[in-house]
Amino acid sequence: MVKIVVDSTADLSPEIAADLDIDVVPCLIRFGDRTFRDGVDMSRAEFYARLQTDPHFPGTATPAPGVFAETYRQLAAEADAIVSIHLSANYSGIFGAARLGAEAVADSQRVVPVDSGQVSLGMGVMAILAAQAARAGASLEKILDLVEGLKPRTHLFALLDSLDSVTRGGRINPLVARVGNMLRVKPILHIHQGQILLHDRPRSWERGQQHLVTSVRALAPFECVALLHTQRPEAAAALGEMLSDLLPPQTYTLEAGVTIGAHAGKGAVGVALVCTHG
Repeated sequence: MVKIVVDSTADLSPEIAADLDIDVVPCLIRFGDRTFRDGVDMSRAEFYARLQTDPHFPGTATPAPGVFAETYRQLAAEADAIVSIHLSANYSGIFGAARLGAEAVADSQRVVPVDSGQVSLGMGVMAILAAQAARAGASLEKILDLVEGLKPRTHLFALLDSLDSVTRGGRINPLVARVGNMLRVKPILHIHQGQILLHDRPRSWERGQQHLVTSVRALAPFECVALLHTQRPEAAAALGEMLSDLLPPQTYTLEAGVTIGAHAGKGAVGVALVCTHG
C-alpha cells in the first residue's frame, strides 16, 4: 500500500483528507511573534478573523525536516511506500524540508517527496487523484508516473477582489497597487508548472468572472475540478453555475487557506483543475 502525504497548504478539508487517507503535515502561521500550526492551533475561520484584525501581516513557516521524518516513520509501519506532495519549490522551502526528512528515514528510497509545481488546491487536486490511485492498489511507480503526468495538466486560476493583500505581502510595488485599486483592477492569476502569471487585469468583478470563465472553458474537458474562495462562498457558487456544463463528477468547493488567503486577501475566488489532455 502507498500512502499519500501533503503539507497543509494543499487546502484539503479534514473530511476529504480523512476519506482518502491523506496525511497532512501542518505548516506554521506567524502573526508577529506568535506562531500557530495550520489546522491544529488555528482553524481556517480563526485565520481569516485574525487576518482582518491583527496589525501584523501573516507569514508562513516551513515545518522542520524532523516533523516530516517523524510523519514518514509513523506511516512506514503500515505502508509499503510514501509519496509526499508539496507546494512548488519556487515559492517555499517546504519541499526541501520534506526531502531532508525523507533522507533521515532509514528506508528513504521508499519515501518520495514530489514538487507539485502548484499551490493551494492546485496541489490538492493532484493529491486527491494520487490518493484514489493508491486506494485502488496502484504501485509506487505508477503513482509517481501519474503525478508527473498531472503536472502539465493542472492549472489554478484566482480572481482577486483587490491588490491590498498582495501589496502587504511584498509581491508588488505599493504605488502600482494604489493605481490598480483606483482603476478597480481585479487581477486574475494563473499558476501552472511552478509559475505564477498575471493572466488578466479586468476593471470590474463582473468582467473578471467572465474572463475567468472564458479562460477555464478554453482548457476543457476536465478530470477533476475544485472551486475555491476566501470568505466568499457565494462567488464560488456563482462560478460553479457559470461552468456547470463542464464540471466533472469530481468537483469540490472549498475555502482556500493560508497560502491563497494571506496574499489574495478576503473575497477572492478561483478554480483548480486537471485537464484530460496535456
